[in-house]
Amino acid sequence: MNLDGAENAKAEVFLKAFKYSEIASSLSDEEDQPVFVASPGTEAHDDIVQARRKRKFDPKELIAVGIVKPKDQDRPTDGLKLGIFIQRRRLIHHPVVEAAKRIAGDEARVIVTGPVRRQAPANTGHCRPLRMGASVGHHRVTVGTIGCFGVSRDGSGVGILSNNHVLAHTNKGLRGDLVLQPGRVDCGPRRGTLNQVATLHEYVPIDFAPGASNLVDCAFALLSEGIACDGCTMDVLSTSPKAWAIGEPEELIFDDVPVQKVGRTTGFTEGTVEAIGVNNVKVQMIGGPRPRYALFNQQVAVAGIHETFSKGGDSGSLICTRDGRPVALLFAGTKTGGRHGRGITYANPIHTVLDSLEIDIYAGG
Repeated sequence: MNLDGAENAKAEVFLKAFKYSEIASSLSDEEDQPVFVASPGTEAHDDIVQARRKRKFDPKELIAVGIVKPKDQDRPTDGLKLGIFIQRRRLIHHPVVEAAKRIAGDEARVIVTGPVRRQAPANTGHCRPLRMGASVGHHRVTVGTIGCFGVSRDGSGVGILSNNHVLAHTNKGLRGDLVLQPGRVDCGPRRGTLNQVATLHEYVPIDFAPGASNLVDCAFALLSEGIACDGCTMDVLSTSPKAWAIGEPEELIFDDVPVQKVGRTTGFTEGTVEAIGVNNVKVQMIGGPRPRYALFNQQVAVAGIHETFSKGGDSGSLICTRDGRPVALLFAGTKTGGRHGRGITYANPIHTVLDSLEIDIYAGG
């Protein structure tokens, strides 16, 4: 299939196999691909709500669909397949999966990923000036990663770009809340003024309602007075074998494109884009005895090449092409699945992130 054919097949799968409805998004324009959800009042939505009331999940919430390209295809827009990502192996022959395979014919590929969870904590230290890839977090959050630095389009100033669940305590944060570097779990006590580097300025709320559609997990924190940053070069951890200059955001990304990132836990890792436009990704955003899950659409899936692309604490990392062009903002991942069997990392397309927060990437120092 070519790209148009793959997008049309994906839409048909959500309309006919999932019985979902197409919705408009406030972050989309006429050129964006449609988003599909289980609309209230439909059988699909009722199934999801009934399962949630029993503290279970309807199988449709454990199946995501995106666009993948076989490794032996050279042209990025030809030979595409429909990727069907399932979080439980027992769903391989589920009616929705079987219906999706019938719609795509020979152009379907089923990928078992295991559960998808936000990427959460581990360890690293203090750095000044602030650098991309370093430990950071809201003062009540364990830890995450500085993705990059942004500048507000309304003139508010320069700040840190990362995830909502890193900088805004998963919707619980208030404007002006303290942001620490390093993050709290990395010896960043709230009263230690040396570690107070920014204040929460803006975030996109995550909608946890059954069937609700989320496109981003992102937040922006303004740097405090006297706090400097290096927005030019990605080279923060000793595990990074090389540095690269941050370029302009990539306008169009295809699956199988080589990418790289520097994160707070795993440092420098390389991967390939496993799929684009992945819809219906159910992610555990809050753990503990009362976990909460949110549904994400239009995501980028990345698989590690030589090692796992991301682990806990890498949330918020900026994913770039090999020539330094930002592609996406890392926010979740699985422990298994992917073409190399090392798990799949999910990320928000960078243009959607920047437009939703009304910021641009800051490449100054």
